[in-house]
Amino acid sequence: MGVPLTRLLDRERETTALTAAWERVQAGQPQLVVLWGRRRTGKTFLLSHFVHQKRSVFYGATQQSERVELGRLTEAVSRDLGDEVADLAGGGFVGWEAALRYFAALARTEPIVVVLDEVPYLARSTKGFASIVQAVWDHLASNTKLMLVLTGSAVGVIEDMLGAHGALRGRSTLQLRLDPVDLVSAQAFLPQLDPTSYFEAYAACGGYPMHLLSWDQSVDTRTNLERLAATAGGLLLEDAAGILYEELPETGGYQRILAAVGRGHTRASNIASEADQRIEAPLEVLVRAGFVRRSNPLGAPRRSRPLYEIPDPYLAFWFGVLYSDAAYVAGGQGRAVLRRRQPQWERHLGWVFEEAAREHAAHLVDNGELPADTVIGRWWATSGPECEIDVLGMRGSQTVMLGEAKWRQAPVGYRELTTLVARASRTPSPAEDMVYALWSKNGGEASVQAPNVRSFDLRDVLRLKR
Repeated sequence: MGVPLTRLLDRERETTALTAAWERVQAGQPQLVVLWGRRRTGKTFLLSHFVHQKRSVFYGATQQSERVELGRLTEAVSRDLGDEVADLAGGGFVGWEAALRYFAALARTEPIVVVLDEVPYLARSTKGFASIVQAVWDHLASNTKLMLVLTGSAVGVIEDMLGAHGALRGRSTLQLRLDPVDLVSAQAFLPQLDPTSYFEAYAACGGYPMHLLSWDQSVDTRTNLERLAATAGGLLLEDAAGILYEELPETGGYQRILAAVGRGHTRASNIASEADQRIEAPLEVLVRAGFVRRSNPLGAPRRSRPLYEIPDPYLAFWFGVLYSDAAYVAGGQGRAVLRRRQPQWERHLGWVFEEAAREHAAHLVDNGELPADTVIGRWWATSGPECEIDVLGMRGSQTVMLGEAKWRQAPVGYRELTTLVARASRTPSPAEDMVYALWSKNGGEASVQAPNVRSFDLRDVLRLKR
């Protein structure tokens, strides 16, 4: 399996921010922290580590009535602070305002951190929950040593609370969005894998810590996929539904749209035809929620037709490889499904590698290996014959770099380079001193080495030392 759950991985920025907020609390400055992100991104694990050895109450909300939630909160206070402190609540809380004022009273002389995990559940069971928090927070004594941390997996609900018309607008002292871990950083979870095996694991798991930690480093990719994705109840098979449930209503055809995109239909007209429904409003919801990305070719006119993709590798894997045959997996035919869906799995790996190549090119800019004003994106022709560029770099309005990414064992060579050179004239304002870049598992052939040609292998993409 992945590394043990005994230490935080790749959350230094968030830990530093939380620690700084706690220091302000100790100095008598109350802190309202909002931390949100999708399920499985490690919010609860991060905060459990943060509150360790601090005076704290950690409460995980459920989807029950207000009365039940408040009763469970009383139990959490007794568990974390002791029965004597819990007795100060007079046997329980009559409402959330009373509970929050109780915590403020506990914080008059001694610092305390109170974590309310999954507050969107509380917003469902208690009308105006965010407004209650606002009312209590607005009337806190200035020297109250309270750190109140609100978390949620329903990204849209939290962002509405913080938005222009939200009750918590302008109240939070720290906002942290916890996203899945990126390709390079996620290697810390699976340090024993060779580069190819790791890349395949990431393509299936995405950057979700729980998924990565469930991946068995002692066996091959196929065995892991059979256990986690092609077995009834497998984590990768089941988890997508929970992630979608937090954000999307059951009606509206959202999953049909995502399934169409996952099958490679990236134009709005093709998505509508495949999903067999009107898609304008639900597609916009999916874009706002981050489940779908709207992309335009770099340097193209604003009116160019966009492409739609699922940017999350795990959800792209789920919709592109598993979704259509999930019923057969549940019926015990998982191995056959994986064999049948091998072409879709290979297509998914190729897409993730193209994404990784663009991220690597952006890293080259940040690292000073390409001019600092180079913008990295992708490009495709909006008129005339089809023409696509996996990686395109622009300085101002001029195209200065073209790149091709191939997920294959054989090094890329003269054929790919020739194709790139031929396509240069189709791109926006191509430079005379164009740089060409080639990516594959094993980089480029010796025959394509030249001053204006660069090649990179998987170890380069993962930023591994030689």
